[in-house]
Amino acid sequence: MTPWQALQQELDLWHTPATFWWRDDDAIEPSAALDRLLAITGQHDIDLSLAVIPALCTEALARRLGTEPRAWVLQHGYDHRAYAAPGERKRELGGPRPRDEILQQLRTGRQRLAQLFGPQALDILVPPWNRIDADLLPLLPGLGYRRLSVLGPRPAEPVGPLQINVHIDIIDWQARRFAGTDLVLKRIIANLEARRLGRVDASEPCGLMTHHLDHDPACWAFLEQLTHTLAASPQVRWIEGSALPTA
Repeated sequence: MTPWQALQQELDLWHTPATFWWRDDDAIEPSAALDRLLAITGQHDIDLSLAVIPALCTEALARRLGTEPRAWVLQHGYDHRAYAAPGERKRELGGPRPRDEILQQLRTGRQRLAQLFGPQALDILVPPWNRIDADLLPLLPGLGYRRLSVLGPRPAEPVGPLQINVHIDIIDWQARRFAGTDLVLKRIIANLEARRLGRVDASEPCGLMTHHLDHDPACWAFLEQLTHTLAASPQVRWIEGSALPTA
């Protein structure tokens, strides 16, 4: 059995829609890579949630996305700088930084995205590197964030905003290339199976995470085949950006 056949076999076991959503990170300006990604999602009427870096994004990006009714904007931190102490993993939202400084930057970033993108900008925070210190979580609703998106299944008893997470990273970051069809499909199948069997929250859609500026040819080829395969399956439903859960 091929990995693609194994994916279809798992989907055939679903008697309710197998839901997916798509988050792409690090958008700052129009590019050929962004156009290619929007062409892939547009071909299959898939909503694309772009994690945009407020301090770096351009008015040109706002104009480009203004022509895309299925594109949505999430806040990707503020400036995507790493402030971690020596020996710690990279993070912008936490580490040794003063909390007041972090919160003020988030406010500023949220205001900028609202000004540039209007109703396309959703109340979802995406921490750079998918990391945020735990003491910041209960402070996020006070800044207007109703939702948070990191990597991995959401916790059974979350603190702070509702988590709408991603689960499938298609890139091997150590090698800086596509992680491989077998591995990525195994991750998708494992997520679907865990949801179907109730081992994780079945209501959380399977989140696909991409980084359009870092894709190699194998990444693009995989995404084209994946979207084509899922489009052919009656069990699959892509969640619209405006319909992502809020509670």
